[in-house]
Amino acid sequence: MRALLKSLSPSLAEGKCFIGTFPEAQMMGLANYLNHIICIFREKEGITAVFEEAASEPLSIYSEKKFVGPFALITLQADSPLLSVGLLARVTETLAKEKIPVNAFSAYHHDHLLVPYEKREAALSALKKLQKN
Repeated sequence: MRALLKSLSPSLAEGKCFIGTFPEAQMMGLANYLNHIICIFREKEGITAVFEEAASEPLSIYSEKKFVGPFALITLQADSPLLSVGLLARVTETLAKEKIPVNAFSAYHHDHLLVPYEKREAALSALKKLQKN
């Protein structure tokens, strides 16, 4: 775990992100904005998408609910194995101690965090401290 934390290397993406939910029937409409969509998750209640601010206005026609955000996207550059244990627990615990809400999701290569946009610098600082300790 220590070696994994040392390789954390959190990086902050430029811009603001938002989260929205869309009826599954709108999946093809979302496809028109794939260059602005960060991730899509299919749930039984509908499609959840995380997307860049540039897509928030055009995507609003496909959603019946208000979008949530803005968030900042932090990517943990650590090359964490998909079966590693405890990395996200340590990361989210660190942010919780700083009273920073976080939505974490994992992809094949990296773990990603959405934090409130106004708390992005504090989150990045806390993660860099975790990496050093």
